[in-house]
This record gives sequence, structure tokens and C-alpha cells, in this order.
Amino acid sequence: MSPIDSSSISRVQLFSALLYGTLSVVMVLINKLLMDSFQFTFSSFILLPQFILSLIIVESLGRCRWIKPVEFSTTTFWRLFPVGCVYCLHGITSLVALSGMNVPLYAALKRCSPLVNLVLGVLVLRKAPPSKGILVSVMLITGGCVLAVFADIVMDYKVYFYGVFSVLCQGLYLTLIQRESEETFSSIEIFYYNAMVSLFGTLLYGVFTDDLISHLFNMDIPFSMELWIVFAMTIAISILFNFSIIWCTAENSALTTSIVGSFKQGIQSIVGAIWFGDVSSNPLFFIGIVMNFFGGFLYSYLKALEAKLKRELKHGGRCSQQSV
Repeated sequence: MSPIDSSSISRVQLFSALLYGTLSVVMVLINKLLMDSFQFTFSSFILLPQFILSLIIVESLGRCRWIKPVEFSTTTFWRLFPVGCVYCLHGITSLVALSGMNVPLYAALKRCSPLVNLVLGVLVLRKAPPSKGILVSVMLITGGCVLAVFADIVMDYKVYFYGVFSVLCQGLYLTLIQRESEETFSSIEIFYYNAMVSLFGTLLYGVFTDDLISHLFNMDIPFSMELWIVFAMTIAISILFNFSIIWCTAENSALTTSIVGSFKQGIQSIVGAIWFGDVSSNPLFFIGIVMNFFGGFLYSYLKALEAKLKRELKHGGRCSQQSV
């Protein structure tokens, strides 16, 4: 591969990570705005339009030949079925947790996802154990989460259960995406089948928990133009986010996506605290934020060194082959 090609790949990896991080911050804040300011806490109604429109968009772009058309395959559907199921669980539990937590605390809990990916990467993907530096960076991020949780004054154990379960689902989801993208499936294919499986999963959740039927006829909230605008923005940003998390994981790794998510949650925590103001003034919270930022910077620095070393080794190997 030429230096130009290597540079292009690096730019794609960087852009996919930045896109995921930016959309993730915006998505959490606008979801919180929808649920708190407008009292729109109906998980099924937030998720279902995302998956329906995702399928329509992929089908439309494929028919216009703007992307490679995705042809439905029963074999592929069942192969990616676990990915969609885990993501569906992640989406539902994340919304329930976010509805009962302030943004900084929600972000702090989500910072534990790199630890989950670290363990799953070794157990499921058979990856080599990470370096000591990577371990230190992940421990700093997780430690920041623990401190932020201790700063919470009101402990809602039900909400925490949903939050912890969403972290486990996110870690497993990213690991499964990495495994499937490394084998045969493109980001668009995973996105398409993920939306299809999640659509049926959300429908089942809405019917069996009465979240869909009861709220369909008993939405005791005033509908306004502002509500529809925020709701439409939530759906659009969520669709882009769902693709960006798959793309970032496919181009980089599950652990990298998880670390990017943890790093952006530091920014998300500060913006959420300023915007919504429902955060404890406990010093442990601010110490946790600093630990998170430092852990994120440390990880980014170490990954940059690893990438540079790999390029140098690859270039050196090719030079030696050419000389022979």
C-alpha cells in the first residue's frame, strides 16, 4: 500500500471516530431535552421511527445506486440476528436510564464500556491482551465513573440496573460488530440488518410491556411545533448515530469506539451540567471528569504511537523485501 493510501485510511478512521463522538454528544443531549423538557418518555415511539426510516433510507439509496444495494438474505439475517437483538436491548435500557439520571451521571456510567470491551476483546475476539498503558487509561476512565457515581445524592437502583445493563449490552454490541465487520459484512449491511432486527424487537417490547399500546391512546402531553421539531431532530440524529457507531467500530475497533465514547462523555457531562443544571456539586464529580479526560488523552496518545510503529514495521518489511 502506498503512503497516499495509508494516509487516506488514517483520515477515514479519524473522521469516523470524530463523527461518532460528535453525534453521540448531540444525541444524548437532545434525547434528554425531549424526555425532560417535553415529558416525552416513550421509548418505543422514539426508537421505532429510527429503524423504519433507516430501512427506507438504505433501500432508497440502493435503488438510486448511490450505495451498493443490500439484497436480503435469510442466512445473513440470522447471522446478524444477535447483533440486532443486543442493540435493541441497548437502545431501550439506555433511554430508560437516561430518563432517570442527569446527563453527567449517565455519561459517567457509560464510561465503564471500555472495560467491558477490553474483556470481551480478549475472550470473544481472541485478541492479545492490551499493553499496560492501555490498561492504565481504561482504569482511569472507569475510576472516573466510580467517583462520579459516588457523587450522586439520590440513588435510584432501578435506573442504575438499566444503566449497568445498557453498558454491558453496548460492550457486547461493539464486540459483535467488530467480529462481523472483520469477516465478511460491510457497515451498510450491518446497519441494514441491525435496523430490521431492532424494529421487530422494539415492537415486541412495546406490546409485551404495554409501552406501545397504552401510550398510543394515553399521551398526556401537549403537542406543539417545538415538540415536533425536537422529535424530528432526535430521529434524524439517532439514525446518523446508529450508522456512525457501526462505521467507527468497523474502521477502528470496538475498544477504540468505546474509548472515543468515553472521551466525548467528558464534554457531554460539562455541557449537560451547564444546560440542564441537575448535577451534584460534590468534588468527586469533578475529579472523575478530570480522570476521564486524562485517560482519554493517554489512550489516544498510545494508540497513535502503536499506529506509527505498525506503519514503520510494515514499511521496513517491504523495503527489505524489495532489496532482496
